[in-house]
Amino acid sequence: MAKIKGANAVLDVMYKWGIDHLYGFPGGSFDSTMNAIYEMQDKIKFIEVRHEEAGALAASAEYKLTGKLGVCMGSAGPGAIHLMNGLYDAKYDKTPMVALVANVPTPRQDINFFQAFDETPWFRDVAVWVHQAKTKEALPFLMDTAIRQAYAKKGPAVLVIPKDFGWQEIEDNYRVSASNHVADNYAAPTAESIEAATKLIK
Repeated sequence: MAKIKGANAVLDVMYKWGIDHLYGFPGGSFDSTMNAIYEMQDKIKFIEVRHEEAGALAASAEYKLTGKLGVCMGSAGPGAIHLMNGLYDAKYDKTPMVALVANVPTPRQDINFFQAFDETPWFRDVAVWVHQAKTKEALPFLMDTAIRQAYAKKGPAVLVIPKDFGWQEIEDNYRVSASNHVADNYAAPTAESIEAATKLIK
């Protein structure tokens, strides 16, 4: 059976849902995901922002403009907290989106390590679904679940990924539950309505 790194498996699930880009700011705790983006650059585009808040707001806006779910990422500690404004924007506008949040490696958790804290409780108020992976094998299932929960509950879902799990290999055998999903309440503007709006603006 073929093997795949955990971070690559997460992005592969995202891609199979029809999501071909994500917003973020690189950080050391997300080096596995940055490596996966590099290795999958023919499928996934990384849109670098100057601040995690901008990435979260962009992911929230993605659905509002296109009807497709947006994805952002934030590194452990401060990078995760910087996502909050964008996540609350999505919550109050009932907007599906997914935030990938890094955590320090599992052996470094709960020992007062640099930038480490229990991130999951921070997101319970804002997220429709939040979970930290407990095993590397769970990563593709959890990413699939995060996307489904975001669409179903119309709000932000948060997946917390320990740094070591992103680098570790797992079996490449996960079958994604994706469909060509566009939210029911999204109505794309017609060419006629755009032309009428343009005339009104002029």
